[in-house]
Amino acid sequence: MNGPIVAATDFSARADRAVDRAIMLAEELGCRVELIHAIEYAPGTAIDKAGLDRAMRAVVPETDVEFSCVYPEGSVPAAIAEHADETDAAMIVLGVARYNSIGDYFLGTAVDRVIRGTSKPVIVVKTRPRSAYRKILVATDFSDPSRKALDWIASVFPKAEICLLHAYSVPFQAWNHAPYVAEEIEKAAKDRLAELLADLPASLSARTSVHVARGSLCAEVNRFVESHDIDLVAVGSQGETGFRHATIGSQANSVLESAKADTVIIGPRVA
Repeated sequence: MNGPIVAATDFSARADRAVDRAIMLAEELGCRVELIHAIEYAPGTAIDKAGLDRAMRAVVPETDVEFSCVYPEGSVPAAIAEHADETDAAMIVLGVARYNSIGDYFLGTAVDRVIRGTSKPVIVVKTRPRSAYRKILVATDFSDPSRKALDWIASVFPKAEICLLHAYSVPFQAWNHAPYVAEEIEKAAKDRLAELLADLPASLSARTSVHVARGSLCAEVNRFVESHDIDLVAVGSQGETGFRHATIGSQANSVLESAKADTVIIGPRVA
């Protein structure tokens, strides 16, 4: 992994978690950090770089990790996404503003604007960093995007325990109460997970477990996060045809909004 980890901050306390996680990831992965504070363009306004440098140093914990600071001008989400692509970043690390809705994420803007604007994975940090990501949940619907998420997690976190979760629901379940319907759907899901596991390299399958749950994806993800002490949730988002109302897609969007653990979105442009 040669590119830097790009971590964004608005100098608020809530953004500190993203900075701390970025530093921790850099220590683990052996890369440097680029701390970014994007500035909305204001014609005729001089940028106080010395003041920005002081503010940036104040949010960085004591560390031996190499880091630099950048202050691009322009739309905040666009500036972050463009800088990450220009520097061939390993990933982008963002904090959250509030937990009310997707529109409340990160600096008061929709985090999906960053995701749609970059070809890099985006980690949204929700919890205080205390240790490395040791147990990672990958949500799968057997699509190419979810397989891309699994492959990325496997390569970046080669020592982590991986849990593959497929959540299903019964069509027309309000009136479709026949037990065999759910049984057949669950069996089909388990068969596909078994095939997926068998197709993985031995070193990866040895640290991967598979799980099937009946219920909504968001609800089952959070149950699994709590019952298995998950540190990170990974979701692969659909391509442009999977977008709804210019968001990152209904399933990835919902998981990002509701997951109680840190969440990484592998967007449609991630190689």
